[in-house]
Amino acid sequence: MKKMILLACVAFSMASCVTTVKTARVADTKGQLLNATVADLEVSPTRVTYSLEPSREIQRAGLSNVKQAAIQECLLKNGNADVLVDAEYTIEQQNNWIFGKKINKITVSGHPAKFKNYHGLNDSVWCNPAFRAGYGNAIGRPSSGGLFKK
Repeated sequence: MKKMILLACVAFSMASCVTTVKTARVADTKGQLLNATVADLEVSPTRVTYSLEPSREIQRAGLSNVKQAAIQECLLKNGNADVLVDAEYTIEQQNNWIFGKKINKITVSGHPAKFKNYHGLNDSVWCNPAFRAGYGNAIGRPSSGGLFKK
């Protein structure tokens, strides 16, 4: 009887193990892994300033989030630019003994700039040795004109 129970347990354990093998084919696509795109930056000569009193939701994510919110609002209010060049911050904080610091007001100033003339990096530019200085074909290889910064 014990042999029958042991045999039944072995049979059930063997029957419950199933191995499934799935394969998939990958399409061989021709294409570049890297494509360098460059753009010109048109910087405004006038410096703009914007002050923001951040809400609690903005403050909860930290100081870097408050700075990014101030930059975003500054760019939206001053011509909808893409980036703020030479950004400077003035932060007014209240030091709470138990709860840490609370940012009451942040003032950001800088030059708004827009990206213009997006274009691919063609061979005439890439063959210029002054432009290629400091680049290598791959990480750790000597400088011979690749796309990776050393």
